[in-house]
Amino acid sequence: MTHMTTRMRSRSRMSAGFLALALLALTAAPGVAQPNLGSLMREKLDRAQQLFEAVVLARFPAVGRHAGELLRISEESTWMAAPTTAYVQHAAEFQEAARDLRAAAEARDMEEVSTAYMTLVSTCVQCHRQLRGAARAERIPGGGSRLGEFLASVDFSP
Repeated sequence: MTHMTTRMRSRSRMSAGFLALALLALTAAPGVAQPNLGSLMREKLDRAQQLFEAVVLARFPAVGRHAGELLRISEESTWMAAPTTAYVQHAAEFQEAARDLRAAAEARDMEEVSTAYMTLVSTCVQCHRQLRGAARAERIPGGGSRLGEFLASVDFSP
């Protein structure tokens, strides 16, 4: 593991706690306007498909741009999604992988781009797998019924 990856993982673990607190505050806030989570997830998938092409073709500027957009979408959608500790962890890992990917693209390091890309994809798969079994997931206190709303709004079929 490179120094950059180790440093990013440490920063991400610390930010996961802050993300959990932010999720608690925002899920409890009444009257907060919400973009459509399903459309954000579709945008995330579309951007991930564009990212794949950029990675395969070693188009570093496009890799960095798509990773940055995925990070933005993730940060925008995280607060309104499933209020579980597992989801918060998956979101933090996704965001960390997107940051690692963007940094690797800026460094034009194809090995690090490949590693960060695979980590990013893995976090998507793990999160969706966890959400399919969400009834067993531990809820964050105050999360209410937003998990059910989230699961109803996103198509998790293969």
